[in-house]
Amino acid sequence: MRPSIRWPSRTIAVLLIVAAGLFVIGVTVERDSDNHSDEPAAETGEHNEANESAESIEAENAERASGEAEEAEGDDERVLGADVESPHLVVAAVVASLVLAGLVWRRPNRRLLIVIAVVAAAFAVLDVAEVAHQLDEDNAGLALLAGIVAALHAGAAVLAIQQATRRTTAKEPVTT
Repeated sequence: MRPSIRWPSRTIAVLLIVAAGLFVIGVTVERDSDNHSDEPAAETGEHNEANESAESIEAENAERASGEAEEAEGDDERVLGADVESPHLVVAAVVASLVLAGLVWRRPNRRLLIVIAVVAAAFAVLDVAEVAHQLDEDNAGLALLAGIVAALHAGAAVLAIQQATRRTTAKEPVTT
């Protein structure tokens, strides 16, 4: 049985689809963890004036720290002036990945493969930056997930370049 000639393009499509799915999972988990860390902890114990003054001082310090953290975080999440974690850009990235996957599955051609290589490589670079960001935040689970997504994007880029630069060799008739 002869292997299909289309397996590289279908592999690229699968890599893009799996990467998009894991990317959505990572964004969702990160947003959930951000929302849970913002919620105040439930109060336990006795409530007296000493506790109230300590709590108010802690609250003021937390507000100052969160304001400073938001300022610093806002700088980290921007690439070329765009918030890379905005819902619109996340949806656009996922839609772009799925459209490219569908196109390469149906009709792979050299130009499309080059576009996929460039887009997947750009996504891989952003994913590696996300790995660094998650490691800075001491979030090993999301760093691992971002690393897997980066590897999938890099694999799709390499395979697309390989297929785009592959020379088609026609079988020459054997003469004896």
